Amino acid sequence: MKIFVLYKIFTASDFVYDLKKNIFKCKHSLQLFLTEFDFLAISKEVLELLSNDISIDIVISSINQRKSLRMVNLFNRIVQSGGSVYWNEDADLYQNEVHFMILDKTFVINKSDYYAGESPEEKIKYLTNLFDGFRLNAEEIKLKTGEISIKLEADQTFVTKNNYVNIIWKVENAHKVTINKIGDDDLEHQGEMELLIKEDTILRLEAENRENKLSKQLIIKVLKSSSVEISVEALDDEIGEYLMLKGSGSEKDNYYAFNMQKIRISWCIETMGNFSESILGQLPLEGEHEFFLTHKTNFRFNYESIYGTQKNSIVIIPVTEKKEELVDQQKESPSKFSLVKVFSRFRKKLRG
Repeated sequence: MKIFVLYKIFTASDFVYDLKKNIFKCKHSLQLFLTEFDFLAISKEVLELLSNDISIDIVISSINQRKSLRMVNLFNRIVQSGGSVYWNEDADLYQNEVHFMILDKTFVINKSDYYAGESPEEKIKYLTNLFDGFRLNAEEIKLKTGEISIKLEADQTFVTKNNYVNIIWKVENAHKVTINKIGDDDLEHQGEMELLIKEDTILRLEAENRENKLSKQLIIKVLKSSSVEISVEALDDEIGEYLMLKGSGSEKDNYYAFNMQKIRISWCIETMGNFSESILGQLPLEGEHEFFLTHKTNFRFNYESIYGTQKNSIVIIPVTEKKEELVDQQKESPSKFSLVKVFSRFRKKLRG
């Protein structure tokens, strides 16, 4: 008796919806070549199929090697239940949406019209061979277990306020790495970056794998100083943030900003004493003063303590170049534009 096999293939109008709608038609084998986002959307159905002794092979299509902890946990459950998972890094396949599901070698749901052959049988055979090639060239997921190793260092752990520290980390045998002061939910396992230190800081690196979780802390202390620390910032209307201005480095610091730009002067003194300014009068040991720059403005600060008397003179000079022209320059080449560089240019002009 001859068994008649019906081959069917179609391109989905809503890929995830059609996968969910048809996946339980599978009786023997399931092959998936799809993105991690599509996989997450149907992961519940895939896990349910595994409990029915269905043979499942999954190749994740991606543009990089980064895997979230949620993905790793799902891979672990699938592998433990008898399924196989592979990771295929190919930007062309990903961007052209060459993704599909094959049920029992007879039924295919395609995300895009990427197949060859005249009949449905030939097309499904072509996609099956294509899937096997992807799987052979992909990285098989082998979940990490056992002990985690962490290295976390800084080039200096005692710094003055508002200085940068270079942080270096290296983690082995983990799936996920995070550092509390760095805004990334999943860092590379090895790297370095500069971190601005404004106060005593505790860096906490956490690493996880399937069985273990390990953390390491690094404390960076801000040195107390008897000197007066004064910062001058200018508000950038384009980004809505204050940018630190750099002075001339002399006893009488000169700063440059746009005419009518909002300026913020802030200070912090960590020892006891009396702090004042010739116009503003008596001031707290920590505070700030804001104003709009309309003309050349001089500030003369005076601090008296048991260490003696310290005087600071700050001069803020309005830039004569039209702000509109510099805003246009910023729009044309934002990566090369910097208010700090602009004001540095004016310092050089005046010195010349």
